[in-house]
This record gives sequence, structure tokens and C-alpha cells, in this order.
Amino acid sequence: MSKRLVVGKDDVSKWGIALLFSPGSDSVVVTNGDGWHDFKSAAKISDGAVNLAMTQVSVLPKRIERMERHDHTKETLCPTNHSIVLGVCAKEFDVPETDQCVLLEIPCGTALVMDKGTWHSPCFGVSEPTQYYWIATSDPRFPSEWIPLAGGSLETYMETESDSDVL
Repeated sequence: MSKRLVVGKDDVSKWGIALLFSPGSDSVVVTNGDGWHDFKSAAKISDGAVNLAMTQVSVLPKRIERMERHDHTKETLCPTNHSIVLGVCAKEFDVPETDQCVLLEIPCGTALVMDKGTWHSPCFGVSEPTQYYWIATSDPRFPSEWIPLAGGSLETYMETESDSDVL
């Protein structure tokens, strides 16, 4: 079984940075108004113009057999109404290696800003089908290439390590 970490609780610096959208978090700047709270990333999530997309996904368990990476852009993943999970592998590998992969759970109220070059799978719903937003530079000059994992597939599972959503 693969190691599973939770964004906002565990160290994810090998693959990117965690944004925790709550008061007291160093990763966001908070602005308050009458009936609203705004949480803006303290650091830029991109080097340039980005695209916003929403992906609809099925629920775990899933077998991850391929990953992609983007050497030209960071990618930010934001769950909508349910936690999501994805497989990641560090950018220093030429191909994603199964024994170096980790599952990252992204609870609602957090986001993951992946470093350029981080190998990653699609996300999947932890407890039910859901959707998530991704923010990245989408450029036809840099098409996504899904590469098979060296060492076989990565197994995912249903259990969640987060007791509840972060917010």
C-alpha cells in the first residue's frame, strides 16, 4: 500500500506548497468584510497567464498506471465539495517510479500548488465522485504526455487520513 499524506497537515514540500484557506495560515493573506472572509495565496501560484479548468472525477479505489508533468508551468489543484486524492512523484525522476510515488489527499479548504516538473496523476474523489479546479498555463506547444509508471501501477484506496475537512 502506498504512503498517503494530507495537504495542510503533512509536509508536501517535495512536490509543491500547500495553501490552507483559514485564519492563521502563513500561506494566505486574509481580508474580512461584513459577512465574508477572503483568503488569497500569499505567494504567486504562477509565473504568467493561466487557465482555469474544472475536472469531473470518479471515486476511489483506482489504479494509477500513468502520470504527466509540466516543465513549463506550476499547477494548482483545488477540491470543490469533497476531498480529492492524486498520486505524485518527485520531479528529479526521468519517468515516474512506482516505489517513489506518494498519494496526496487534498481536503476541502486547502489547495496544492505543484512545482514545475512534478509527476502527477489525475485526482479522484476520496468518498464519492466529485470535481476539482486546476489552474495552470495550458499551451498547445506543450501537450500533456501520459507516461507509464516504472515498476507497475499505483494502488489507491478508500480510507481517508483526514478526520474531516480542514475548514
